[in-house]
Amino acid sequence: MPQVTRPRFGIATAPMNVGYHDILRVWREADAIGEIEHAWLFDHLMPIGGDPDGPIFEGWTLLSALAAQTRRLLWTEAKPFDFDGTYVHLTGAFGNPKPIQRPHPPILIGGRSAALLRVVAEHADLWNIPGGDIDDVIARSALLDRYCAEIDRDPASVIRSIYLPVSYDQPSITQDAIGEAIDAGFRHVVLGLPAPYPANAARWVTDELITTSA
Repeated sequence: MPQVTRPRFGIATAPMNVGYHDILRVWREADAIGEIEHAWLFDHLMPIGGDPDGPIFEGWTLLSALAAQTRRLLWTEAKPFDFDGTYVHLTGAFGNPKPIQRPHPPILIGGRSAALLRVVAEHADLWNIPGGDIDDVIARSALLDRYCAEIDRDPASVIRSIYLPVSYDQPSITQDAIGEAIDAGFRHVVLGLPAPYPANAARWVTDELITTSA
């Protein structure tokens, strides 16, 4: 598979405690900005932040609605390793992964356990982990390298993806986190936008965070 040699940035809009048209506005803005190469939702069944009784959209239904309103973010053949979808997907009782298979390499989200990292090493072409404790992230990435080596797989064949929360008020915090992630070898960066989204949020993210880090 192609190696990712430069950072590729995307956005995530958690579909909770926010209106559909607010999310749609951000995705349409991002759709017109080439530096934003992928976009994400999640598939939780209730808000995981803010008002626990507030509104929340089912991830794949909302993804379908947004796909109908955008042209570049989701449906592109030129960049087959931009993974757009839900960065959390419920399986088992609530979600079946079979109907949502896509013609892309598999992606596994998480990385808080060594057992999952062994699965990633054997099966996944993209591994996503939440940021925060960069030393922990680096340690787990090194463990993934070791597991890949044990099965004679090139560790560079697994794209390292990281989710980083965005701070509108203190962009330097997010800038520093992006720099640490890139220095640690992560080339697929998902920037989590908190709601409410300011006007021209996608352009702000591009100007303040992406172009200063790419």
